[in-house]
Amino acid sequence: MKPWMIGAAFCLIALSGVPAEAQEPDASAGGPGFDFWGTGEGSFFYHRLSGDCDTVQHRHGRNAAWGRWVMPLSMITEGGPEEGERGAIVLRFSCSDGTECIQSGHLTNVTGRASEHAIPFETMERARAFSRQVAELKVACSVPG
Repeated sequence: MKPWMIGAAFCLIALSGVPAEAQEPDASAGGPGFDFWGTGEGSFFYHRLSGDCDTVQHRHGRNAAWGRWVMPLSMITEGGPEEGERGAIVLRFSCSDGTECIQSGHLTNVTGRASEHAIPFETMERARAFSRQVAELKVACSVPG
């Protein structure tokens, strides 16, 4: 198959109208961490979550155009999933010492600060799975609870 045919095939797939499915959270092969798109189906797909031994990041939109939050793994706690607006489930992260330890912004510009941040999920199960994933990351990275 010629290279241009492969590119054309990808374009046809992209334009086919088949909705992209949210990925299940997976651990990365390069050490403790994760990086995946989607906190559910539909508009929830545009949330990207990643984490390593330093930070948990939430990006909203392509290239974080709609928002970006960088949370230091060693400084955040989470209180469990709760019901949010319009049927969404939110997982709220807070700075354990009450400071504004969470950086916020858009794209690569993260100049704002916050003491808490909520990530929306389509289902309670997905929110609980992500909560467990962050807890497991803390254990793998030897970060206190």
